[in-house]
Amino acid sequence: MGKLGIEANPNGTHIGRSMGLALATLLALATPAAARTMTSDDALDALPDPEGYQLVISNDGLQPDAVQNLSAMLVDTIGEDHFFGAIYAFLPENSQQLSIHLRTGLHTLDAAERSALSDCEAERSPEDSECRLLGQVLPDEDIEGAPELSHEAMYAFVQSAPQMDGPIVVARSQNTTAWSMWSGEDTRQSALDECNEAVEAGGFEPDCDIIIDDAP
Repeated sequence: MGKLGIEANPNGTHIGRSMGLALATLLALATPAAARTMTSDDALDALPDPEGYQLVISNDGLQPDAVQNLSAMLVDTIGEDHFFGAIYAFLPENSQQLSIHLRTGLHTLDAAERSALSDCEAERSPEDSECRLLGQVLPDEDIEGAPELSHEAMYAFVQSAPQMDGPIVVARSQNTTAWSMWSGEDTRQSALDECNEAVEAGGFEPDCDIIIDDAP
């Protein structure tokens, strides 16, 4: 997993996740729409509980006992690294057991679905069934206008923002789990650079944008 830490810096304080997705290959990713930027005060007012999540399973074509067993297995697998997440699966040829692919900890549901689908398609052979969406991992509360952040980034922001001095800036990757939070004057570029460095360290193109920004 990635490294989550906090350290003092002459230009401010920062927290971040130093990793991208651990994928060998990705499908061609569509360029996501630009995120809405908000202040830290507005973000705190709009955040759902970062520790709660809901697992939504599609029961289309699944028997009730299969849905129950799948839900129990996924809850154990998800652990503390939850929203946003997605589950894709396919049925291998001559098999009655689904090949399930789970991705969690992304900053948007779209990113989670793209990543899980990419994992699924990378393993599926032409003789197997098509990959289909089985479920989603979402915040426990659906709050309109909430910042698009993963559970990890959201939790760190809620815990750390009240103790941070100066304007707060949070950058996050549009396609990976990377993110960075800085406070202090003129730290916007530092947050973006650190986030993009984490994305590049995972072997992907830099794609970070600013989601929370107190800078004037």
